[in-house]
Order: sequence, then structure tokens, then C-alpha cells
Amino acid sequence: MNNLNKQEAKQRNSSKRQDEDKALVEILQNDNSPSREKDMAFNKLYLTHQRGLMLFLLGKTKDVDLAEDLKMVAFEKVYRAIKKYDSKYAFSTWLYKIALNGFIDETRKESYKNISMDEMSGKENDEFNFQFKSDSKNPLQILSQNERNEKVREAIDSIDNEFTRELLENRFLHEMSFEQIAEHMCIENNSTLRVTIRRGKKILAERLKDIEKIY
Repeated sequence: MNNLNKQEAKQRNSSKRQDEDKALVEILQNDNSPSREKDMAFNKLYLTHQRGLMLFLLGKTKDVDLAEDLKMVAFEKVYRAIKKYDSKYAFSTWLYKIALNGFIDETRKESYKNISMDEMSGKENDEFNFQFKSDSKNPLQILSQNERNEKVREAIDSIDNEFTRELLENRFLHEMSFEQIAEHMCIENNSTLRVTIRRGKKILAERLKDIEKIY
């Protein structure tokens, strides 16, 4: 099987998985679905996505235990908020966005934990200067990144090819490595994957002329 046929097969598999995901979500969103059926549907979603999500979070945290905790929190939030899921997006996109927000919340909490009382300089008017040890982004940086992501999201959504859209989501929104994308989407880590993403970057560059650089 040549590379083109392999890519077409991967596209079909990706599309099939997304259809399966949406069918499982419909069960969870339906108030008339039996509890046992809902449990089975959620378990299938978990088994399908938990490994890829773990790799994504591990790449962010570099900490196995923290990544595992954030993964479980993300799935718990998905279960509670399942009716908010919009089926026009891939389920994995929604799941990873929830996980990313959880990671950002965690880094914010850590920044507050790292305030050193010894680094507060008191003044006569009882005002204090706070110095943070954390390397995490400040709120303005996070806001700027979120605004950028929204523009990238709009550009990606405008691409017709579903397989290409998912590749670009994983690369530029979820910041996954080529190896993580290959694992998550069941794609062989070869030149075809890189070529497809490179072509996608060119499309995004045309639609994001106000963004200086796509990483």
C-alpha cells in the first residue's frame, strides 16, 4: 500500500472514530438513555482517548502523577458538562480544550503557592510588592495566547478536509508533537504526516496574515 492509500485509510479511520464518538455522546446527552448504557458509552470514550490525552498532558507537565490527575479531572468535567458539547467539533477537540484549561488553572494555583512571605517588602501605608517565583504565564500572556488560539481555531474550521483539520488542531491548538499525533490518530510516524501538516501550515498562513508566526 502506497503512502497515498495509507493516508486515505487513516482519514477514513479518523472520520469513523469521530462518528463513533458522536454516537456515544448522543447516548450520554439523551435523558432517556438507561444508566447502564450511559456508563458503557462513557467508558468507551475514555478507553478511546485516555492514552492520547495522557501523552498530551505529560508533554505539558513533565510529571506523570500530575498528568494522570489532570486527565481524570478532565474526564470528570466532560461527564458533568456533556450536554454542552457541540457536535460540529470533534469530541477530541472539546476534550483537549477542557484538559488544557485544567492545566492552565493548575499552573495558576501553583503560582500562588510559590509566593514567598520573605519576598514581600512592607511599606508604611501597608502596601506590598509581590514577587512570584513561578515561570508560568501571567494573565495578559494567557489572554493573548487564547485570542491567538481563537483565530487559529477559526482558520482551521474553515478547512474542508476533516483529516487535515484534526491534524492541525492537534499540532497548533493542542501543541502535540508529531509522535503524539501519530499515536493519538493511529498514524504511522512518517513523512506523509509531516507533509500534510506542512501543507496545512501554508493554508493557515494565508488565512492568518495578522499572526506573525505559526509555531
